[in-house]
Amino acid sequence: MNIFSKKTIGLVWVLLLFFACETPSDNNTSTNNSSTTKIPPEQPISKNPSPPKQKDCEIKGEILEGNRKLVKDLNTLVCIVADSTKEANHRVLEIYNTATCELIKREILPINFKLNFPYQIADIIYNKNSHLVAMKSYREVYCYDVEHQNLLKPLIPDFLNERIAADAQSGSIQHLEVWENYLIGYVRDGGAFVFDVSDTENPKVLLPAAEYDLSMGEGEDFSSLFFLKSENQNTYQAITPTFDYDENKFQVNALFETPKNMNINIPKNVRDNRFVVLKNQDGNAFAIDMESQKNVALPDQIKNQSTKEILNWLKK
Repeated sequence: MNIFSKKTIGLVWVLLLFFACETPSDNNTSTNNSSTTKIPPEQPISKNPSPPKQKDCEIKGEILEGNRKLVKDLNTLVCIVADSTKEANHRVLEIYNTATCELIKREILPINFKLNFPYQIADIIYNKNSHLVAMKSYREVYCYDVEHQNLLKPLIPDFLNERIAADAQSGSIQHLEVWENYLIGYVRDGGAFVFDVSDTENPKVLLPAAEYDLSMGEGEDFSSLFFLKSENQNTYQAITPTFDYDENKFQVNALFETPKNMNINIPKNVRDNRFVVLKNQDGNAFAIDMESQKNVALPDQIKNQSTKEILNWLKK
């Protein structure tokens, strides 16, 4: 016989129901993990927010290879676009904000010396400070100052000696590079040229300190020596730019491993000599062969002699 009566069993069920109703519950917590909602803690606002993400902006119009330059730290895209409604194509300068792809500025560049000759952004732009984007036309150089959103006045290459045109292509700009505060390029049948754009409001031609005729008096091929002032105002780098027409290759040819503190003044009567002799501030000399466009290793016993004695030694 069961020891529990029906009344006893009924009383037990009532008590169980009573205690279940009295058990406290957490209304903010669910036993089903998939439906649990957790509110993340408030995140502190960064004092140095990351730059806006740059978009791959779609530009209307045809763009030649190399005519699209991105200036990342200024969120700016500079491009040259063809506009078929104009007299000549590839001369519309457009500036975009890469965070929004908004068109900031649009300028139509002058018609080139030869119709339909396209503008081209500089082949190499090595520039971290002034944010200049250089462009070459047939005979002129233009620069867009991205930081100040300003198109600088056109620059025309100039040379130390007179140039003789060989054909209709003479005078056309073959190559252009940006080296911080300098524009360096090469003109067909003209040779190397340099512009100093350290003062963007007043860019100027930097003429070579010396120039040697490599064409045996024909005046068609010159070796030019330029001195570029470094960030340390008392030191200079020397360059002798060259251009190989067969390989379409341009070289700046920096002559020193590091800029030198030296006297860069060369007397006019020796600027066209094959050998150029210069002296450091310590009085020791070094020589440049303008024909090979290289430094000449001077023996220690020659370095401290006079310029005339060094030239006599070089000629031997």
